Amino acid sequence: MRIKIILPVLALLLCTCSESATETDPDPDPDIPPGEQFGVVWEELDGNPRISQPACPEWYCLGQTDPWVARGAGGEWVAWFSTGGDLGGPVVGRAVVDENFGFTPNPSDRPVLELKEDVWNKHRETVSARWNPDQENWTMWYLGYETSFFNDPGFGQMNSLDSEGIEWERSESPIYTPDPNAWDHAFITGPTFVETPEGQWRLYYSGSGTTVGIGILISDDEGETWEPHPENPVFERDLDSWDQGILEQSVKIADGEYMMWYSGYEEPLDLDSTPIYIGLAHSEDGVNWERSEYNPVLGPGEAGSWNDLRVVSPHVIMGDDGALYMFAHGQSEDSVEILLGEIGVWRSVPE
Repeated sequence: MRIKIILPVLALLLCTCSESATETDPDPDPDIPPGEQFGVVWEELDGNPRISQPACPEWYCLGQTDPWVARGAGGEWVAWFSTGGDLGGPVVGRAVVDENFGFTPNPSDRPVLELKEDVWNKHRETVSARWNPDQENWTMWYLGYETSFFNDPGFGQMNSLDSEGIEWERSESPIYTPDPNAWDHAFITGPTFVETPEGQWRLYYSGSGTTVGIGILISDDEGETWEPHPENPVFERDLDSWDQGILEQSVKIADGEYMMWYSGYEEPLDLDSTPIYIGLAHSEDGVNWERSEYNPVLGPGEAGSWNDLRVVSPHVIMGDDGALYMFAHGQSEDSVEILLGEIGVWRSVPE
């Protein structure tokens, strides 16, 4: 639901303030030295987009966005995604992910996070999750609001009532809402969970207000309490570059460093025509970031492809083969008025 709604809001806001996956390695980029291509050079896998698009009416017939993929209780891959359809939206669906990265909605007949009236989090979207081996359940973070993400947004935290991540309790109050005068007072989205080597829990998120950037919420008691990082925002847009606007990030610790992939675009933002790319930044501590000199590292597909307009909202995992896999949603120029987006996957191999 967000790609059709959030991007127009950001435009106003930022102006004012085949059927199976391939295991073929990406072709080396001759312009990038060996040893610097991991997480930079990506190859699109065969079989995109990953979810077979149903006809309306159906609860996920308007497309799928913002994938979060993780290992389940038995070691299987599961995913959650934002969507919309005949039940309204945004809602969140769940899918099982097969060995070829095909997504099969499960349950197939309903979302796992539905709408509910007269609560602060009537709408829930843009999720990330952590498996809790001791409790054999999941903790999930999400963007929630009753009226709109522009008027009353907050981040929620909740636990699943089962090991599959299908049944969820609804959090009674948000764990974070921006202060009226804070840098992110106008807009927040995309909470992304990361656990540091020292055991600190972090939620990276996109925000805008006095500036546009990425901030962090930190918890030193495993999610009991959260507070903004004192150096927020820890990453800001670059008005002189391709990422004059930024939103939606994925943060992962790989090769002994923090790596952050994020969506970016040049202003002014036009929903029907502005391309959106994905860039990369590196950090030793996850707070102080340096952009990759090879940015953007992933862009829209070729003309006529399923994502020839934009790629947005990356989520990166490490596979059993040591490669990085990026899940993101894309849009084409032909479908931008119809679909919120569709989910694809790309691969980057270690050198």
